[in-house]
Amino acid sequence: MISPSENKLLRYLDYFFIMRPTLFFPLWTFFLAGYYGANRANPENIQNIPVVPMILLTLLMGSMYIINQIVDEETDAKNDKLFFIAKGIISRAEATIQSAVLLFATLGVAFIISIKLGIIFLVIAFFTGYLYSIKPFSWKNKPLLSIITNFGGGWSIVACGWLASGFFDWQFALYALPFAVAIIAVFLLTTIPDIPGDADVGKITFGVRYGIKKTTFWALVFEVASAVIAFFLKEWILFVPAMLAMPLFVVAAWKKDNASIGRAIKFTVLFASLAVGWVYPLYVLLLAANYFFSKWYYRKRFGLEYPKFAA
Repeated sequence: MISPSENKLLRYLDYFFIMRPTLFFPLWTFFLAGYYGANRANPENIQNIPVVPMILLTLLMGSMYIINQIVDEETDAKNDKLFFIAKGIISRAEATIQSAVLLFATLGVAFIISIKLGIIFLVIAFFTGYLYSIKPFSWKNKPLLSIITNFGGGWSIVACGWLASGFFDWQFALYALPFAVAIIAVFLLTTIPDIPGDADVGKITFGVRYGIKKTTFWALVFEVASAVIAFFLKEWILFVPAMLAMPLFVVAAWKKDNASIGRAIKFTVLFASLAVGWVYPLYVLLLAANYFFSKWYYRKRFGLEYPKFAA
């Protein structure tokens, strides 16, 4: 039985969880991977983990995730997910105000910290929010253009981690490449479970256009490509988790069922996060705190067992 005070707290927490903190796992992982790459390239410049830029990036992407839910209200209702706006738990007006405040506040502080950091924040918002979700672009609904936005978003998040170290070298452009390719592999798989709902509302995602067989095949191709590029660049922090996840992509391409696809998505993120946690052990505590806090919230608020590793 939930007490009135606990229920009130859970309702306030709605405004945090609309930012989709379960997506903070890959966000933080790729940011810290970029930071680690900068320190490898310039060992004498090693600093403590840039907490403030990491928090700002989290809030910026929280704004982008809210924008995506506002745009996808109808589709989310059909796919029975991301229900904060789709089911009226938070109104569109409230969500719009929250997203705008987060966007302009994080951009403002980022530019105060560093012009370079502010610029990369703009690039991230451009790819993950403007091009990805907002009309007339809405590239997430266009099979090939959605790949470009995911590549650009992934690349710029890794680059953000590099720039947050305070060390600038154009080497970061190459370093971020295999990470961006890896994001495409996972993204393609995420379009498959939503095929029925997306098709119903006329969204032509990669999964809708090309079907499960071709989508799982191309996801495997991009996963292999990310591992090959990481190997030649000697980026073991990505190569090792990519190789561990490879069999899951093979199984997903072979079985073509949602359970196999779900495992490939979740464990790819887990392996990459643990690789970064090997370098920064305290990061594992942050991951665990996010995971168990999210489980507590969804169980108490909606009676759901989420997040979970079971497919």
